[in-house]
Amino acid sequence: SNRTRGRVPTTAMALGRTLHAKSAHMDRLGAGSRASASRMTVVLTRERGKNEKLRREMEKRGWNALEMPLVKAVNGPDVRKLPTALREIKADWVVLTSPEAATVFLNGWQEAGEPDVRVAAVGRGTAEILEQQEETRLVPAFVPSVANAKHFSAELPGPAGTVLYPASAKARTELEDGLRARGFAVERLNTYNTITDVTHAEELVSAALGAEAVTFASPSAVRAWVEIIQGADKMSPTQVVACIGETSANACKKLGLRNVYFPEQPGLVGWVNSIEEGLQQCTQ
Repeated sequence: SNRTRGRVPTTAMALGRTLHAKSAHMDRLGAGSRASASRMTVVLTRERGKNEKLRREMEKRGWNALEMPLVKAVNGPDVRKLPTALREIKADWVVLTSPEAATVFLNGWQEAGEPDVRVAAVGRGTAEILEQQEETRLVPAFVPSVANAKHFSAELPGPAGTVLYPASAKARTELEDGLRARGFAVERLNTYNTITDVTHAEELVSAALGAEAVTFASPSAVRAWVEIIQGADKMSPTQVVACIGETSANACKKLGLRNVYFPEQPGLVGWVNSIEEGLQQCTQ
């Protein structure tokens, strides 16, 4: 299936892992308590206030959601430049690569006097932030076939003109490099940053390590998790790691996390399917 192809093999013991996971999980559950296995706990690590949609999906499936925010968004060094850029650059496209980028863009757009813009959004989550404004000019004119920088840069409609790219300070250069290779002029502004925020997470560590699955929507959250649990080796061999997309999954792999699942098409539906697939394979 597509979802299985989105698996990141993370250890040489991948083949033996499922059998080991099954027996370890049954040991943990104890005899006669199989019914309680369906009440899985899933850790949500997104910034406070951004876990609601995922939490609702958890509840539909009868899973417990343990909210443990590990990151927060803050203003980036270029945030004050955005209103001026929106007024003066007259870009052919404004490209937005995350819901947070869309939120920061909206603030800048309003401050700029709501100029006419043509917006491209990386995926549904980002597009929804814009569509909620009920303002025709903000409805994305383009969304790529797959929500990642590779497809975004290859598929953005030409002719090659000027692109305004309000980005995370941590975003890699893949999107702008791909657009420039096609002849676009790209003005990147680092309008926000995602930083570790484990203020309220310390007391949740043991509960989170006992959960059946943990979810990540950014490499920053993965790094914060490994830091707060004091190393990937503290995780149970059966704990599922489910990422919103490949970028976060690669960060997991790099930091030694096992049982990593992610959808080929980043987004909420695929993310939930990845959690489900991981739970089926690792906790049967």
